[in-house]
Amino acid sequence: MLKNDYDTELNRLKQIEASDVPRLEHVKMVVKDRVDVHSYEPHTLEILKELGDDPVLSNNLDTLRAGTVAEGITDISSNDINVEPKYMDELDQSVRFYRIYRPENIDKHKALIYIHGGAYYGGSPADPLVPLKMLASQYDGVIYSVDYRLAPENPYPLGLMDCLSVLKMVAKSKTEITIAGDSAGASMALGVSELSHYMGIYDVDSQILFYPTVVHGSDLEGSLWNDNKIPIVDEQRKILHNSYVLFKQLDTKMTELYMPEGHVNYRSPVVSPLYADPTIFKKVLVMTGEFDPFRLQDEAFLSKLGMAGCDAKYIRYGGMGHAYLNLIGKAAATEDSIHECAKFLAH
Repeated sequence: MLKNDYDTELNRLKQIEASDVPRLEHVKMVVKDRVDVHSYEPHTLEILKELGDDPVLSNNLDTLRAGTVAEGITDISSNDINVEPKYMDELDQSVRFYRIYRPENIDKHKALIYIHGGAYYGGSPADPLVPLKMLASQYDGVIYSVDYRLAPENPYPLGLMDCLSVLKMVAKSKTEITIAGDSAGASMALGVSELSHYMGIYDVDSQILFYPTVVHGSDLEGSLWNDNKIPIVDEQRKILHNSYVLFKQLDTKMTELYMPEGHVNYRSPVVSPLYADPTIFKKVLVMTGEFDPFRLQDEAFLSKLGMAGCDAKYIRYGGMGHAYLNLIGKAAATEDSIHECAKFLAH
């Protein structure tokens, strides 16, 4: 996208608030459609075209991990942001994290803990670094991005405990804590919030979730995976279906690697937050793409939050697929979602 086109689209997205569309009951919902409705954003489309028909997910762990690496990200963030690698020891864990913040005008009581995605077996804090630096330029707290241990070498709950350890450390000096993440990291953000609540460590004030996976072991032929429910232009229907085919395999693979068979009940609310007590999550922002294969489970989760009276907001970006944070500087929706995070954190 050319610079002037990018800026025009970003400004258009910033103007969109609530829309007259079918909404989730008791959920504040904003649909930021493309001008060319129900069609893929061009960069997303090019990526998905490479899948071909009936794609097959690799069983090689190195190949799987390579597929989670965020490559070619344009750093359009501010240069005035400090990024400090740190280590901490808490709950008998030694955990590495990035401390990301503006050097001036910091509210010492605010913090955001971020958990990167990567299907539990991949990814690193380096992947969301550019979006987090951009957020830090608009946020007056400190961001802690956790370098948790990965499966399968470190299956559930080890990575989760790393993140909980960072929360426990942060809670010693902060009184307003948000926990956030993308994809599997967003699921872990919810799980950490639950554990912290039940262990009496800290009741997390809010969650920011980019395209979370919220259920494991679900019926892959059931309603949460039915891509026929998703409106799309006819010529892109097969591309959408192929992405769902791949993500069904991904759901199975990441579940196997994160939770070896017999190791844990897949319906445990800590690993499948769709089954959690929704009242634990006081204030939640969920953002996902129109064509993300996790969209339907995200909307089921939001419906549960809304019916329980939680303060839930949902922003759906037209034309976007999964992992759209990797398109920062290319797809305007990505930058807009960071602005939405900043607005959410300011209120």
